[in-house]
Amino acid sequence: MRTGLLALALAAMTTPSVAIAADRVVDVSSVKGVAALLQEAGYKAEIKKADDGSSYIQSGVNGGDFQLTFYGCTNDAGCDSFEFYSYFKKEPFFSSDMANEWNAKKRFLKVAIDSDGDLAEYLYVSTLGNMTYENFKDYIDWYASMDAQLGAFIKEKRDAAGGSKPKT
Repeated sequence: MRTGLLALALAAMTTPSVAIAADRVVDVSSVKGVAALLQEAGYKAEIKKADDGSSYIQSGVNGGDFQLTFYGCTNDAGCDSFEFYSYFKKEPFFSSDMANEWNAKKRFLKVAIDSDGDLAEYLYVSTLGNMTYENFKDYIDWYASMDAQLGAFIKEKRDAAGGSKPKT
């Protein structure tokens, strides 16, 4: 009998589903739900309206703002994805070659030069199937870390170009 209980206890400790069950599953497919999760994680989360009437969340990391924009929603719910988005104001050394250099070395946070010449950064998150709260917080941490790395990358390029940070 003891051998059977010991085997059952060992199986329970090594089964991945047991570890996953310890973290709660959260619904990240609504604007209000994601705003509440951001606040729970210690971040500001202000729901705003874009010019087209869609809702987005304004938040911040590393001393700067970012937005969470949502896609595939009906009345701010049932969204199939959201995206972390921010940008750096146009600087003379911003180029598609610079963006390509970043993108070739980074897997999740991607950058592009937008129509105004600003450097836009994006991190896309699928909301299908929900996720754990720890996974949600990890996305925020990942974005914050990559945003800081991007800031350092831009500073390196600015210094190499002999420039100084533009005034905004």
